[in-house]
Amino acid sequence: MKIAAFSSILIGIVSVLPALCAGASVSAITLEQLNKAVSSRASDSSCASVSTPSECAPNSRAVMAINHAIAKYGVTSTGEIAALIALMAYESADWQYNINHYPGRPGQGTKAMLMYDFIEKYAQQVHQSEATRVLISGGNSDSAKNSVRELVLNDDDSFGAVFWYLVTQAPAFHNNPAKLRAGNADDFKEYVVNGVNAGWDDKRMSIWNQVNSAFQG
Repeated sequence: MKIAAFSSILIGIVSVLPALCAGASVSAITLEQLNKAVSSRASDSSCASVSTPSECAPNSRAVMAINHAIAKYGVTSTGEIAALIALMAYESADWQYNINHYPGRPGQGTKAMLMYDFIEKYAQQVHQSEATRVLISGGNSDSAKNSVRELVLNDDDSFGAVFWYLVTQAPAFHNNPAKLRAGNADDFKEYVVNGVNAGWDDKRMSIWNQVNSAFQG
């Protein structure tokens, strides 16, 4: 009877482990995890061969900016972090781009490739005086939009934009036990389609699978 009871307890513990993992939280990610998640930027020299080296960042820089954003915006759920890294990796071609080149929309950028309306909101929050000055002098011109975007293209702001967006523009997905759960591909797709209002394709899932694997392993 004692053995049977002990076995029942063990079975019960094992059965809740997936739930504990799904609700896991972290205060930072490691360079090793990011190198597994975005392997093309594991080398510090990887940006030398891209078409826009001045916009590109290797993982050694990206991990610092991402960890600053985790602390700044309080995004500690592994499911949320994995989703945001996958989203950025897709939109920026593995940290290669900081601005929209194709078709070249004025003001669109950051590693999350936020559209200009969000770029303006973001810049007003993190660089209020500078953004206001640019908007007063340049109005709604394309050059003004690009100047506002320039304010948030440093590593911390560029990688931080996707965290800012989740917390301030899509709060229903943040700290919600039914959203962006760790290891849940359907949650990621829902966020891309309904939270970010972006198109979906199989490449997004392929990237998410690699990022998710890096956090699960």
